[in-house]
Amino acid sequence: MKRLTLLFLIFSVLTGIDALAQNVSVKFGATKLLYDKKYFPTLYGEGVAPVIPSIGAKVGWRDMSSSPYAAICKRPEFGLAIQVDGLADAPALNGPGMGNIYSIYGYFDRNFLEYKGFSLGYSAGYGLGLSFSKLYDPVTNPWNRLLSFPVNSHITFGIQAKIALSRRYDAGIGFYFNHNSNGAVKFPNRGYNGFELSLSLGMKSIRDEAPIPETTDDGFRRKFQFDIQFSGGMMSNEAYFDYCLENKGGGDNMYYFKYAFTADCIYRYCRTHATGIGVDVFVTPFCKHIAEYDGRGIDYKPVSFGISIKHQMRYRNLSLTAGLGRYLYDNDGIARNKKLYQMVIIKYHFPTLYNTYAGIVLKAHKFMAAESIQICIGKSF
Repeated sequence: MKRLTLLFLIFSVLTGIDALAQNVSVKFGATKLLYDKKYFPTLYGEGVAPVIPSIGAKVGWRDMSSSPYAAICKRPEFGLAIQVDGLADAPALNGPGMGNIYSIYGYFDRNFLEYKGFSLGYSAGYGLGLSFSKLYDPVTNPWNRLLSFPVNSHITFGIQAKIALSRRYDAGIGFYFNHNSNGAVKFPNRGYNGFELSLSLGMKSIRDEAPIPETTDDGFRRKFQFDIQFSGGMMSNEAYFDYCLENKGGGDNMYYFKYAFTADCIYRYCRTHATGIGVDVFVTPFCKHIAEYDGRGIDYKPVSFGISIKHQMRYRNLSLTAGLGRYLYDNDGIARNKKLYQMVIIKYHFPTLYNTYAGIVLKAHKFMAAESIQICIGKSF
């Protein structure tokens, strides 16, 4: 009942700001947690993956400009979204369980099929996932090994379909994958993963039906593009955490900096897509501290490098690059015989500032919780 009240309250507030936004919507659904065989048995029970309630809201604008990006991408919608994942409703086998996650994030919705009042497309979002209660605690809640830090990265991606109910209102259904983790800033950091099925109700403003201007030509030409990038961030030493957990009765964290250098060559075959290869160099200055506490007796080295396939999707000055790489040399004590790595890079480009950019880099192994989150700067040639 409290969540339904909150849902209608959110919708009422969004209705009040309809004069500012083109589109507002609310959704409600259920999320099935992705089972973690290492930690779920003691947290929720053997073979148990809880289903939790979720509610959310979006405030957005469609790009109705004369930009060729808008025409190519069928006038996508972008804006700000909030979501509540009701983890507190999942009964725990041991301890208090987990607390709710409150996410606020930017999103990008694009339709790839539109027919009369029906649309089918995808939604992608990135932002913050906040959790204020029932976090990991070595004394009161040692069973929650998924989240230990109140501020996490929130990533969502899914498919959604909508149908018009009237000139201003539509209803929809969506299927999404949601992830929250802190990028190894603090351990434990197994991360929260879930598949969400939700229903939505949306309201459009009259401005969304304004005449579409004629598309302008921005002089795009196919070309090769070269990117040079430096990134850095802070992360914790998991080996030290595990050592404290085993020998001191509770995990503890020590913090270090980690860096990376990348050089990419991609071919931009259209305004919105480019594909190529990259060389990635990773620097782990604290590898000796990993060797000190993991008990393996291995002499780790600070520099690792690999080669990766990169694909970049771009909309105006915002781009998202996904990379799948293979280590050519790795002995820093973090990957531990993992041959493949994944990267997601979100950039904002400054064409008038010497063609530079800044953004966020997420690196992971086995498509699980991020190994690190870093801030990046770079230049395109």
